[in-house]
Amino acid sequence: MKSSPSARRLTRLAIPLAGIAAATALTAGTAAQASAPAAPARAAVAADPIPTFDFADCPVLPAKYVKLGSTCFNAVVTSGRFALGKFDQSITSPIRMTFATALDPETQLYTPIFGKMRADKMLVRPGIFGDPILSAVYAKPEYAGVFDQPVSPDYKLKLGLKIRLTNPFLGGTCLIGDDSNPITLNLTTGTTSPPAGTAPITGVPAKIVVKAPPLIVRSATHVDNTFSVPGAKGCALNIGLVNAIVNNQAGVPSAAGKSSMVFNEYIGAKSYTALP
Repeated sequence: MKSSPSARRLTRLAIPLAGIAAATALTAGTAAQASAPAAPARAAVAADPIPTFDFADCPVLPAKYVKLGSTCFNAVVTSGRFALGKFDQSITSPIRMTFATALDPETQLYTPIFGKMRADKMLVRPGIFGDPILSAVYAKPEYAGVFDQPVSPDYKLKLGLKIRLTNPFLGGTCLIGDDSNPITLNLTTGTTSPPAGTAPITGVPAKIVVKAPPLIVRSATHVDNTFSVPGAKGCALNIGLVNAIVNNQAGVPSAAGKSSMVFNEYIGAKSYTALP
């Protein structure tokens, strides 16, 4: 699935996830606890230091869009949790996402355009196959071609992720989700609507924490526990048995409502007229 830049009139600033932070590290889980009440999103973004922001990855505006009225966002997930299958992973390093809302001067409509996601690999399970040294598994969240910003008072964000698992045995092509079958997050700062049997979770609305024009910084917590997770593929040269072992150890595929994510983030915004 490719990025869905649906042009629309934005009545509010659409805040990113910053996911995915992630984003984000291999996580997920509450699979074994899906029937229990979900923990509320951590409402302590302000406790995380405000990061620095880098607008070098702002996407180039297509020809019909103009700088005046277009905005670039650099969202940094500073903490949170990504639960996916049997993994329940704290976000241990920042997840950065850069994207834009581009203004068409003729229609006065805005189009969301994704720029880039940057994240470090995170240690998600020391010894997934029993040996904590050779079999320690690292997970790195990567963008998987889906991005949209539905107009909503809850600053919703749709984001496709894939999780790259690496260790000496799995190699570098082992993925949970990919561009053709991503983990599709429908992030919100409001309250989720998961399937029956899974309790909703609630994020934290965006608020301005720094106003130093041309830079405006907001804090927010995006959450989602409505997404499904596909099985692994490409592990150890895509050997079927290895993929099956990874699926068993990771608890994937996982149905909608069995996984969850919490992204505590800061979102820096600048007009394209203020960029180099």
